[in-house]
This record gives sequence, C-alpha cells and structure tokens, in this order.
Amino acid sequence: MNTESWIIDEFSDAPLADNRLVKRLINIADCFYSLPGASVSTACGDYPAALAAYRFFSNSRVKPEAILMGHREQTIERMKAYDTALIIQDKTTLDYTDHPATKGIGLCTTTKNSLGLLNHTALAVTTDGVPLGVLARSVWTRDPEQHGKRLTRKIREISDKESRVWLDTLDVSSAGIPSYINTVTVCDREADIYDFFRKAVDDRHNLLVRVAQDRRVMEEGKLLKSEIENKSVAGQITVSVPRDTKNNRPAREAVLAIRYCPVTVRPPKYRSEGSSQVLPCLKLHLISAQEVNPPEGIKPINWLLVTTMTVETLEQALEKIHWYKQRWKIERYHLILKSGCKVEDLQLETVESLQNALAVYSVIAWKLLWLKQESEQQPEELCDKILTESEWQALYCVTHRTPKPPLQPPTLKDAVLMIAKLGGFLGRKSDGKPGIIVIWRGLRRLQDIVEGWMVAHLPVNSQ
Repeated sequence: MNTESWIIDEFSDAPLADNRLVKRLINIADCFYSLPGASVSTACGDYPAALAAYRFFSNSRVKPEAILMGHREQTIERMKAYDTALIIQDKTTLDYTDHPATKGIGLCTTTKNSLGLLNHTALAVTTDGVPLGVLARSVWTRDPEQHGKRLTRKIREISDKESRVWLDTLDVSSAGIPSYINTVTVCDREADIYDFFRKAVDDRHNLLVRVAQDRRVMEEGKLLKSEIENKSVAGQITVSVPRDTKNNRPAREAVLAIRYCPVTVRPPKYRSEGSSQVLPCLKLHLISAQEVNPPEGIKPINWLLVTTMTVETLEQALEKIHWYKQRWKIERYHLILKSGCKVEDLQLETVESLQNALAVYSVIAWKLLWLKQESEQQPEELCDKILTESEWQALYCVTHRTPKPPLQPPTLKDAVLMIAKLGGFLGRKSDGKPGIIVIWRGLRRLQDIVEGWMVAHLPVNSQ
C-alpha cells in the first residue's frame, strides 16, 4: 500500500459539503504524513498551500466527526478480518498553555493556569495488538469559571459528571460493528466506574478494566481485593518485562501467580443512601496476576482485573490478561500524537479549527503506530506494502551508500531499521528494537531524501 492510496482510502469518503473540501482534506493529510511533527506551514510546503489548510480548518462546514467518518468505516472493514477485536479507551491531556490566544480554549487539568484540551480515544486493535484504527474520539475543554467548584458539591448522577465520556464512547465506538465480531472494551483504572459496568451489563458489552476501587461485595463486611486474595493460585505464567529506559533497568522475566473468581459487587454506598432508585448489584469476574519473588528494589507486577465476561478456567483468565496487555498500545498512540505529530505545537485561531486539525492528525498517528507494529508482526513481508518505489529505493541507496538499488524491495524489518537509523537509532545489540520516536524522525528525513532522489532521476532533456 503506497502513501497516496492509503490516504485516499481513509479520507475520500468524508461526508463534507463540497467535493473540493474532500480533495483539500486528502492533500492536507498527505502533507502531514510526509512531515509528521512539522508546523502546518512547513508540512504544506508553500504559503498558498498553508493558507488553504488554515482556511479548511476554519471552515464552518468542516467538522472533526466528518473528517474521521471515512477512517472509521475503514477501521470497521479491517475489523471484519478478525473474530475478536479489542476497543481500547483512554484519555490524555493536550497542553496549549503557551497558546492562550486560541479562542475558546479552557482548562485541561485541575490547575487554574493549565490551558488545553482533553482527548478521549477509542482505538481498535487485534488481540495481538495490531492497531486497526480510531472508532471514536471526544475532545473537550473545561470552563475556567467552574474551576474549584467540583470539590464543593457531591455529584450523584453519572450524567452530570465528566466521566460520562466513558459510557458515551462505549456506545459510539460499538455502533455499526457487525454482531459476528466479538468486541471487548479494555480500559485502565480510571474507567473503574460503577455506572460503566452497569451499562456494559445492561447492554451486553464485553468490558475488561483494571481495578482502582476496593468495592464492597455481597458477603457482609468483605471487599473486592480480600475476596480474590483468599482464592488459591490457579497457575503461573512467565512474562517478558521490557527494558525500562527511564529508570535504567534491563529487560527481565517475571513469574506471575494467577487467581480468578466470580464476584457480586454492590453499588456505591453514597449512591444508595437517601435515594429512591434501587441500584442493582453486578455479577462480574475477578482476575489477579501477581508477581512472585520480584527482584530487590523492583516494584512487583500486580494486576487486578474485573470483567463482565465469564472466567471459569485458567485458559480464560490467561486470555483476558493477554488482552489487557494490549492496552499500552493506546499509550503509544497518544505518545505519537503528542511527541511524534507534535499536536501541542499547533497554533490555530479557534478551538474549532484546532479540533479539525487534531482529527486529521489522529489518523496520521494511527498510521505511524501501525507502521511500527506491522514491522514487528510481519517482519519478512516486503516493504513495498508501506513504502512507494521511490521511497524504498532512496532509503536503501542512502543507508547503504550505493547509487544502485536492489531489484527487490527490502523486508519490512530491514526497511524500518533503515528508517530508524535515519532518525538517530544506532542499532547496537544493547539498543533493542527501535522506538516509534526515532522511526517518525527517520520518516521525516526520508521525505527530504526522496525529493532529492526523484530530482536526480528525472529524465535528462537533450535539447
């Protein structure tokens, strides 16, 4: 798949008011992908193209939902190749404190002077973590005049809370997906919300969430965590823990003890008292994965997961743990969005314009994440699946210092390694696999190299 074709596939069906707007959208996406992380003006290449991009983003007929609609349909098409797909929900903050002139910008954290947006994403991935696309997004900002008032009142109803976004995204992300695809929504501890589980149970959604709240269970006086701790170990597994570059810790193997059991969770106590509405207890299942004999000075792995799905065997428990391990893909996705595409550097006049630009970049970020994952899942595939002929030929010749490219494209594994080296990756044995940051840096350099390559190979005019 070359660059032009995938961009056309993801954006050409955007339901915009004018076909010229669709063509402009495709051109903008092509520019952004060619130079991820560059400013709008630099990515577009010249002043007229940059001006056209700014006008597109500020056009009142352009909405982020329309920009993403074609990509969402393509994501569902990709999901159809799998019996089970994971839908990972997570939220990140986009800091625009240094851009206070953007009209409509509000708070993005509990700090009074932190201007920005909150970005909540539902990312579809395979059970092995291959990113399939973005199914839903919610982007909002907090009213500065409401700062501090949350602490002065007790909000009982989920409909009045910001956390309502988890429930709304569950509906939006699941809409239109064929019933024969088994979808599982996977979330971290922030999604440990009674109403979220209640909705999943009522609407028959599969939900897998890491526990944050030590909730009350049906047996009088007992709590969730003590319920699972009293269960016997069902088995053990060994998992690979990647290298921790931040804390300078090498990769290691960890042995995890697995426990699981059914549990009936009571509704929150403060919601039950003084309320005329009787809230139901929820029948769920718990899974615990706790590290055995961790190295000295290392915080042990300790996952406690709760799910709406039945877990009656060790095989079922291990399956859910494997699915939860894919959750970190959305953290990689948000890292690419912020550090790779540098969306926090965008300077646009209004929040509406900013949201339109973010919608385009959300698809670019998915593609960059897919590129990294594909090279790891299908390393021996030929790289013409992701690079055009000019791109892989220029890449090979520059990195190998030869004027003549091979007849056959390199493999995905070799091509990504060459791209990463353009981005500063040294490729030593101790360096492991290249990360997404050096890959997108290499892609940015590759585009400059390709321009020179194509000029050098233009046919010579003899006249």
